[in-house]
Amino acid sequence: MKNSKDLALIIVFAVLNFTIMLITNQITSLIYMTGLSYVFTILYAINASVAWLMYEGRRWRILAQAILFNTLASLLIPSRTIPLAIAGIVHAFTADLIFNSFYGYFESRNRLLWWIILLQIFFWATQPFWILVFLASLVYPLESVITIFFIPTMTIGLPIMTISAIAGAIIGYKIYRRVENIY
Repeated sequence: MKNSKDLALIIVFAVLNFTIMLITNQITSLIYMTGLSYVFTILYAINASVAWLMYEGRRWRILAQAILFNTLASLLIPSRTIPLAIAGIVHAFTADLIFNSFYGYFESRNRLLWWIILLQIFFWATQPFWILVFLASLVYPLESVITIFFIPTMTIGLPIMTISAIAGAIIGYKIYRRVENIY
């Protein structure tokens, strides 16, 4: 029974993440401010925090959610490239592998809030590196990826994404605490 609940959660949260991406991409393209998309990290962080806490440290749920999300995004959004999807999947694999190994430690000490905050900070701080690796190695020249994507993301986006990730983790944790008994 637990596996069917997990499968339903994976589908719901992957589709919700995809919906958030569609809405935020439309908003930022309508007002011609691509940098504004960093502020919307909080929506992704809330969604991911609730989902990852509901998985309760069980392996490969984060990875399965990332595979479904990136498949949806690659198939339904023409500008979404396969290397971006691969970067997202590999990134989720590393987060899943590292942080689910420590879930029991944080849960036993009643520190799940710290677990999800650390997970969100790690996830959003390392995401540009994975994108850099896959875009530079598979699609574009390294110099253009660094100047067009990596430097602006690391100088402007990373502080905003880190603050949004922390806020999203705290809000997601509070939502999880309210719905954990229902689940």
